[in-house]
Amino acid sequence: MGLDVARIEPNAFEPAPRRAPRAPRADASARADAATLSSGEIPASPPPEVLAACDAAGRVARELHAQGRELRFVPGEGGDPLRIEVRDLDGNVLHTIPPSRLLDVATGAPLD
Repeated sequence: MGLDVARIEPNAFEPAPRRAPRAPRADASARADAATLSSGEIPASPPPEVLAACDAAGRVARELHAQGRELRFVPGEGGDPLRIEVRDLDGNVLHTIPPSRLLDVATGAPLD
């Protein structure tokens, strides 16, 4: 194994032009509730229900991993928008589940 490194040539890229400075944002306490934000503003954190859903999904993913399984979301073919595969940790497809059944699994229902 050699330690030869190819010479780095200068590139022809030019830096992007500088943008005009943005106007300062209003203080967070002065801003409206997250539900009433305009479409151009992003709240500082996701709503509590989204955080709770992410926690639940993470819990289910850890439980599946402990069982030697994982879910894979594969773009569907033809008229099917999505295919959900249950795989072992080596990537072998054990079976597929319909998207409508996914919510049951996410809330703790068994995959079998």
